[in-house]
Amino acid sequence: MSNEIKIRGEMMPDPDACTFHVPEPLVEEGWTVVFVRGEDVHDSPLAESLFGVEEVGLIRVTDSRVIVLKQSAAPWTDLVGDVVPAIREALQDDRPAISESAIAAVRDAPVEEIGPMIEKLFDAQINPALASHGGFARLVKVEERDVYLEMGGGCQGCAASQATLRHGIEAAIRQIVPQVREVIDMTDHASGENPYYH
Repeated sequence: MSNEIKIRGEMMPDPDACTFHVPEPLVEEGWTVVFVRGEDVHDSPLAESLFGVEEVGLIRVTDSRVIVLKQSAAPWTDLVGDVVPAIREALQDDRPAISESAIAAVRDAPVEEIGPMIEKLFDAQINPALASHGGFARLVKVEERDVYLEMGGGCQGCAASQATLRHGIEAAIRQIVPQVREVIDMTDHASGENPYYH
């Protein structure tokens, strides 16, 4: 690749996260690869390069999107000048930006572990946060790599429920079980009687 690789940044509802769009898919459609600072990056140039930026705490790669979570209070305007060159450097490496062993680690992860891990996540993290809005989420089922869930209480019929699902619940699920393919909301939002937001 040339030095003119175009990388476009996009702010997310979560102020600690920013999406960077790259020209070509880095992982196969339907898969997400997550790298956490301090854990094995499986010889992946993208993670090696981005973790060279001190403020980067977690990287989530889906298709041609590189979602970076920062671990400092520094604004993205200060970090982009380090993050974009780090991504560009990885794309110019002779090796694939995401190694085959990193992809294999996700692909070969046992599907039967998905349900129990998500239920623990809901108990420990998701539902305590949703409870402050009078809401909750529950796992309905896992089929192959698809996760079906339902939201209730103040989350049922809430105008912000889709943002909560995609940028809160789904992001948290993909962080602990990146082998998930789809997160599907089975909630009947039309029958919500007491939404928190109007």
